[in-house]
Amino acid sequence: MADEKGKYDQTLNLPQPLLNMKANLPLTEQSWLKFWEDNKVFERALEKRAGKPLFILHDGPPYANGDIHVGTALNKVLKDTVNKFKLLMGFRTPFVPGWDTHGLPIEQQVTKQTKVSPEDMAVSEWRNKCRDFAKSYIDKQMHSFKRLGVFGLWDKHYATFQPDYEARELEVLAEMVEKGVVVRKKRSVYWCPHCKTTLAEAEIEYKEKTSPSIFVAFPAKEGGYEAVIWTTTPWTLPDNVAVAFNPEEYYVMANVGSRTFVVAEKRLEYVSSVLGWSNFEVKGRMLGTEFDGVLFEHPIYDDKVSRGVLAEFVSMDDGTGVVHIAPGHGEEDFELGVRLGLDVAMMVDDAGKFTEEAGFLNGVFYADANLMVLEFLEEHGKLLAKGSVTHSYPHCWRCHNPVIFRALDQWFVDVDAFRHEALEAIDRVKWVPEGSDSRIRDMVQTRPDWCLSRQRIWGVPIPSLRCKHCQQSVLDSRVIRNVARETRKEGSNVWYERPLHEFLPPNLSCPHCGSTEFEKEFDILDVWFDSGVSHFCVLEQYEGQKWPADLYLEGYDQHRGWFQTSLLTSVALKGEAPYDTVLSHGFVLDEQGRAMSKSLGNVVDPLEVIANTGADVLRLALVMTDYTADVQMGKKLLGQASEVYRKIRNTFRFMEGNLYDFRVNDALFYEYMRPLDRWILHQWDRMKLRLTQAFQRYEFFSFVGLFHSFCVKELSSIYLDSIKARLYLKKPNSKARRSAQTALFLMAQEFPVLIAPILTFTAEEMWQTLAQRNLVTEESVYFASWPTRIAEMSPRELEFWDMALEIKESANEKLEDLRKSKVIGHSLDARAVVYGYGVDALSPSEWAELLGVSAVHLDPVGTKFGVEVEKANGSKCQRCWRVREDVGLDFEYPDLCSECIEDITG
Repeated sequence: MADEKGKYDQTLNLPQPLLNMKANLPLTEQSWLKFWEDNKVFERALEKRAGKPLFILHDGPPYANGDIHVGTALNKVLKDTVNKFKLLMGFRTPFVPGWDTHGLPIEQQVTKQTKVSPEDMAVSEWRNKCRDFAKSYIDKQMHSFKRLGVFGLWDKHYATFQPDYEARELEVLAEMVEKGVVVRKKRSVYWCPHCKTTLAEAEIEYKEKTSPSIFVAFPAKEGGYEAVIWTTTPWTLPDNVAVAFNPEEYYVMANVGSRTFVVAEKRLEYVSSVLGWSNFEVKGRMLGTEFDGVLFEHPIYDDKVSRGVLAEFVSMDDGTGVVHIAPGHGEEDFELGVRLGLDVAMMVDDAGKFTEEAGFLNGVFYADANLMVLEFLEEHGKLLAKGSVTHSYPHCWRCHNPVIFRALDQWFVDVDAFRHEALEAIDRVKWVPEGSDSRIRDMVQTRPDWCLSRQRIWGVPIPSLRCKHCQQSVLDSRVIRNVARETRKEGSNVWYERPLHEFLPPNLSCPHCGSTEFEKEFDILDVWFDSGVSHFCVLEQYEGQKWPADLYLEGYDQHRGWFQTSLLTSVALKGEAPYDTVLSHGFVLDEQGRAMSKSLGNVVDPLEVIANTGADVLRLALVMTDYTADVQMGKKLLGQASEVYRKIRNTFRFMEGNLYDFRVNDALFYEYMRPLDRWILHQWDRMKLRLTQAFQRYEFFSFVGLFHSFCVKELSSIYLDSIKARLYLKKPNSKARRSAQTALFLMAQEFPVLIAPILTFTAEEMWQTLAQRNLVTEESVYFASWPTRIAEMSPRELEFWDMALEIKESANEKLEDLRKSKVIGHSLDARAVVYGYGVDALSPSEWAELLGVSAVHLDPVGTKFGVEVEKANGSKCQRCWRVREDVGLDFEYPDLCSECIEDITG
């Protein structure tokens, strides 16, 4: 092509792009945020789709106690990508962002900020400080989500501390009480002694912990033998009430010196080696059932005994085959104790310290009691061996300390009452990725009752009463509804501020003893209940929403969290799941597959990435990998995303820059366009269809493989490279040039729409360049519609183009050989012969354009097709760079070919 400094520059139709080559996203994205806000683009986009079908993606609330991280960014970008695709597809997508705002972490942060504990402040004042703290982080996170380009009804967001939300939550609780699925039970629950509250299953994390490993002898009251148990929690021995044997296993009596010990036959070899029994004699063998009801000495207290009981859960895989039972400190132990009527001893208080009842352990923190228990056992000859073991142990996900089990009276959701219906509801939901339903199904199948009570201040209070006469707790739906009514007016502080009599219905009496005297209780609802009823509080209360939601979209950890709690509350009252489809994504890890942490220095801060490279690059990086698995984020992925972004941007820039003199009425009908232009439109539509299908499956990671690859191969390497001469050299209004421009125009109109779900700012920027050229009429790309036009080609045409592209590929290889042998320098230094039946479907000049050579001779005979290339004869035209034999024949333009002379003079 001609040198831009050459004398024929003024005769060329060189591109005049409006889209800057340098994106400068950190700055330009801010201007598009202002454009969207000033023009209420999202709200007006919804108005334009009035009467169209709703698509509701219900937002799972992030926790309002810190800045967003890259995992939060992934979640919100995926949601926004879904919503924008559905919006462009013609759906109304009134996305209501939400926040989870109650619970312990906020109390901890307020304590840290104020240096004051809740005990030193009035309850309402403390709760107000917590609310203000949560609100401040809602504002921060909302700003960050907007900066990511996320569309939402931000002014109508929901937060779990809002009075309308709290009121509806209490109404749901009342309905569940009326249905009989909320019960008061004593049960073994996870308890964090540092946070002084119960914990839900979803609030537990498992970490390595080193614990004592001890073998303890329980002497039988009669019989002269001692049962041997193994435990890693010596501190639970004071609350021991029994020792359990497996009824289906055999036990042996082993004489060791002057003592006789009982262990499981299958564990004898292991126990004897650990305890150093070098010489022992097996005295007897008996089935586990023979120990049922046998009384043993209590390991700590002389005035107590331990009873022999039978339990099938006693394992032969570790320990001694005899298990110490403390129903107050273990789920299986508790269930066994309830079944057998054992005492549920509990000498550990809310702070994890032993009570006065524990005697010499009074006031000692449970973990510190381990050493004191070991010393006691050793002094009394009951400690047979001691060591340590490292094992996976449950920890509090808030303070990261080990938790304990405590059997306490709490309010529970009786999951057994509707477990079967919940499992059936799971089967009616579509789960993405396929098979992910197995996670939630397994959890729902085996989960215990859901503990609703939390012993904290900042949350929605459970309006339960304590009978002053019998001290039983009472939860009456009428009281709950009265509190809900006032909460809707003033917020849930009313439970703490108003006198009890304002909430009591007439003639309320204790169902246990008939007393009419009550006092308030002050437990709060589990924060998972807060968020788990959001489908009631938002989808049923907010204008423009609908129940059930079309989609829930969260990380796969929510199979045990929000997906599950939402399911349980919904099935309990409606018998159905609150969602039609659930999409779960993975976590964001570093490039080595490690969790991000400040100590490792591997944290990718989304706000820093946005400030340096722009939100669109971050969005692309987050979406371009298969996010149904964990995403490995770092400089490498961000670099790849930047390269992909540049290619997409520059491809559009070339297209738009060559439409500077094109008007809509310049477009040619499809049948009058050149074959190559029709071909690219057909290829474009094939790509578009595949992209649409991938997006409908929520496979947004296919964007790079489909759209970007199309830009690289079909569009840039084949089509755009081929038509440059036509665009630059032909007369501005010639049919040949207008044909190419028509193809560019049709694709350029759709280009921003196709990338808008992911490259949300750049799509708007591209759209506005087209608007400046009057090539589109909508004010924003988000007022446009997802493209559905299909450019049809006949099977015969498609077969021809398959052949033509094979010929082009063969020609490229042969041209490269000529370059390597220095026969030619550029492909325009060559000519080609294309042969085979049907090759004359393109003219010689059209073949020359496709192959990138100066001239083509056609030989349309024979069944085999192919191409030969050779050095072209003639001189180089100084305008088009083609080597032509007609250069120098014109006296006035001796350095031009006849075609260029026609283009500039005709």
